[in-house]
Amino acid sequence: MNYKHFHRLVSASQRPVILLEGTRALPDQDRATLTGFGQALAEKYPHARFRTGNAEGADEAFAAGVKAVDPSRLEYVLPYARHRKEKMDASSYQLSLAEVPHAAEERAVYHTTKASPEYATMIEKRHLVPLLRAKSRYILRDTVKVIGAAEAGLAPATAGIFYVNAAEPAKGGTGHTVRVCRNHAVPVAMQAEWTTWPVAPPRHTKTHGSAAAAAQELAP
Repeated sequence: MNYKHFHRLVSASQRPVILLEGTRALPDQDRATLTGFGQALAEKYPHARFRTGNAEGADEAFAAGVKAVDPSRLEYVLPYARHRKEKMDASSYQLSLAEVPHAAEERAVYHTTKASPEYATMIEKRHLVPLLRAKSRYILRDTVKVIGAAEAGLAPATAGIFYVNAAEPAKGGTGHTVRVCRNHAVPVAMQAEWTTWPVAPPRHTKTHGSAAAAAQELAP
């Protein structure tokens, strides 16, 4: 997704929802870039809302930029209530997986296993094994971030902005979330793309080449 596509998509929607997330293993030298980008987007698109899973690393860095402009426009979709609560502003929207209605959770189960079949056993046995129940909340949360939960007033995502792990871009929750986006025709941009956009702050690191390789690996 290039900037022209992103701008057209977000501008055409009355209430667009932009995913801002990525790997927990965020290099320290890139943290300011993500925060600056989150702030720039919040300023450029005052009608947009920004959704995150409130994880350490990329999620937190992106959210800090939005929070600096208007924390009430952040939407936190959480694996469980009070997850890293100290990182959230009280004015932000918060929805935990426990609050998602059963029908919406079942849709998330279907789309989770469709996007990432390797999680099927974990999801199927989540009510039988406490450890699997705990782990499944995170991956189901990632699915809900994309597809939404109409019964809880959570709209589907409009576009996704990701900072991926260059070494393993398709693995873990971030890779899963990107696959769910692609399955639902939600356009995505990784750092190799969005760092070139006119709204992006200057980047002074040398990780751009590896980021480009990561974006290519995730491309359909």
